[in-house]
Amino acid sequence: SGAPAARGSHLALCSFPSLQSPAAAARSAPSEVEPRQRRAMEGYRNATEVQMSQMVVPFHTNYRGELSIGQLLKWIDTAACLSAERHAGCPCVTASVDDIYFEHTISVGQVVNIKAKVNRAFNSSLEVGVQVSYEDLCNGKQWNVCKAYATFVAQGKPPAKIKLKPLIPQTEEEKIEYSIAAERRRMRLAHKDTIKGLITNSPVQSGRVIHRLFSGAFV
Repeated sequence: SGAPAARGSHLALCSFPSLQSPAAAARSAPSEVEPRQRRAMEGYRNATEVQMSQMVVPFHTNYRGELSIGQLLKWIDTAACLSAERHAGCPCVTASVDDIYFEHTISVGQVVNIKAKVNRAFNSSLEVGVQVSYEDLCNGKQWNVCKAYATFVAQGKPPAKIKLKPLIPQTEEEKIEYSIAAERRRMRLAHKDTIKGLITNSPVQSGRVIHRLFSGAFV
C-alpha cells in the first residue's frame, strides 16, 4: 500500500449521480474505521509467532564450512514445535514436514533467521509455516533460504483426547495461509494413502527388493 497522504492535502473527485451508483459512492467515501484498523494492525503480532536467530559456528557446518542441512532442519523443527505448543497449550510432536527446497548455502559467521507461526489448527493437528532467511552482518545483506510447512499433533494426557481451539486469522496474509492450509492437508492425506498403498503392494515385503539391491540389480 502507498504512503498515507500528508495532513492537509486532499484529492478532489467530481462525481455525477447518473454515473456513480450509491454502492460505489459508499466505497469511495472516506471511512473512519479503516485508519483505526490500520493503527491497530501496526502493533499486531501473531500470538503463535516464534522468531529464532542463530549464528553459524564451525561445529554447525560440514567439511566445506557450510551449514549442515541436518542442523538447519533441527532449528526449523524446534521453532515450529514451539509455535505449535503456544497455540495448543500442551506438548506437540512432529507428524510430517512437506518438501523443502533450499535456495542458498549458509557459511560460518552468517546469521540464520527463522520465523514460525501456526497457519491453521484442525481437530488435534496444526499446520505451522516456517520462513528461513540468513544475513551477513558485515554487509547487511539478507537472502531467503527456504519456506517449510510442518504438521504437528497435540498430545494430551491419556485417555483424554485433544480438541484444539480454532485459529482466527487477522491479516490478509494469515487469511490466505489459513484458507490454503485446508487444501494442503487434503493433499497430504491423499499422498499418505498413495504411499501406504505402494508399500503394501511392494515386493519388499517378501525381501525380494532387498535381495536385488544387494545383488546389484538396482543401480
